[in-house]
Amino acid sequence: MTGAVSWRIWGLCLEWLGFSLVLHCDAQMHFKMFKLIGIVSEIWNHRNNVVFKNGRVDLVEVFTMVQRKIWSWVTVKERLVDFSYSYWCLEPLYCMSYMRV
Repeated sequence: MTGAVSWRIWGLCLEWLGFSLVLHCDAQMHFKMFKLIGIVSEIWNHRNNVVFKNGRVDLVEVFTMVQRKIWSWVTVKERLVDFSYSYWCLEPLYCMSYMRV
């Protein structure tokens, strides 16, 4: 899996959140900025599947796993959330606005 694939996954995630920004071109700095979000681990898991199990690159699958992982984390950490996974996928910023910071 190439760096170009990873950048496209990051682009999907940022687009989903409605963000438009310039990403750091140094991979180590980029990782440090976003390592807690769950995106890095899903990209890494997918890469391992492609390399070691002859899987195929699937950007949508990785993006969907990122959405699920973050939603799962939020629903465990924030006991008062009452939005569904489908609503989380459609309106992530609205859902985040009801979370404690």
